[in-house]
Amino acid sequence: MPSKKIAVSHAGKQHSYHLAKALLDLSQLDGFYTSSYVGAEWLQQFFLKTGNTFFTRRFKEGLSGPKIHSHWRFEMAEFFARKFQGKSQKVQDLVYRRDMEFDQMLARQMPGIAADIFWGFQGSCHESLQAAKNSGKLAVCELATAHVVQARKILSEEAALQPDWADSIDNLYFPAAYEKRLEQEPHLADLVISASDFTSYTLRESGIPENKIRKLSLGFESAHIPFSEDLGDFSRRPLRLLYAGTITQRKGVSYLLDAAESWAGRKDIELHMVGGIQGSGSSFFKRKHLCRYQPAVSQQQLFRMYTEYDALILPTVFEGFGLVIVEAMAAGLPVIATPHSMAPDVVENGKNGWIIPIRDSAAIAGRVEELRQLDNDAYRNLRIQARQSALRFTWEAFAGNLRDLIELM
Repeated sequence: MPSKKIAVSHAGKQHSYHLAKALLDLSQLDGFYTSSYVGAEWLQQFFLKTGNTFFTRRFKEGLSGPKIHSHWRFEMAEFFARKFQGKSQKVQDLVYRRDMEFDQMLARQMPGIAADIFWGFQGSCHESLQAAKNSGKLAVCELATAHVVQARKILSEEAALQPDWADSIDNLYFPAAYEKRLEQEPHLADLVISASDFTSYTLRESGIPENKIRKLSLGFESAHIPFSEDLGDFSRRPLRLLYAGTITQRKGVSYLLDAAESWAGRKDIELHMVGGIQGSGSSFFKRKHLCRYQPAVSQQQLFRMYTEYDALILPTVFEGFGLVIVEAMAAGLPVIATPHSMAPDVVENGKNGWIIPIRDSAAIAGRVEELRQLDNDAYRNLRIQARQSALRFTWEAFAGNLRDLIELM
């Protein structure tokens, strides 16, 4: 069977660079269309040598040349606004406008694109999906998070349950036109790519037929994460728990802090929280004494920091994937997480971590106590199993899964 040629389109970044690189290695990339990307190899090498921290995030080594089509003009307004206004709503609205204008541009170009398959990303592929179908291509939409209808439902419930934390919940507001396109894109596509079983669930709940959904789990950079089977006498030192990610109620922070109340004052359990604060932070600062807080660090710093902790807790209320889960497990950290993430895809209760219900502080506290009671051998086995489970989610594994998925298209 002749190799299928695939055009990949994404107005932002997310993991589209890895997808395009995997397709290039498989000799199936027709073209990669994006907003801001350094496509020239000599420029990539220049930025790597000079250590530029901005432009080195705008390419992936090995992905360069004439198949790359970058359109920087779509991000200029956002770049300048973000520099002076940070994470304001105005800046976010510019991101939505970028997505829509980029999509319209690509839709106009679609008849001249020779690919067999068009692969667009959620938010920036509404018009181009329809144009791809009109030009005889198979139209694919990938969701990096979960379907917007379920996002609105779950997060609105959370804002009502925890009104003091409501201003920390992102992904709750979208302009009407943008939310409509997010809702419609999976329906327009011939196939929909989900990152996890939870994402697939939200698609089915939103009316997407099961036979249109294909799961393709993301990968992570395993080579950069240190691992050791043994971190000393676990049973005789404090249990160091890590929460890593934005401080937001979308990730269930209030329930984690409720659980922390149950071990407050104990010297054998410590909660460490690392991440930027979403919203005003007023509710978090009232309870900040329950943890040891550190602002957000770079990904490479976090990779090194994993070795300082004994377990990861992610009591998320809504997460499409949750890459921190497999990253932490690769470092040997058993994980306590909810099914509203990719945790059910990798975590086995009592073997490499625990799955807990959403919004259940008692379950968090119970699993922490269970972990605290383990002896050295039992904890070491958890670490080894966590590492082995995580290695099923490398970018190399992603490329193999991608190849298998395309063969069935």
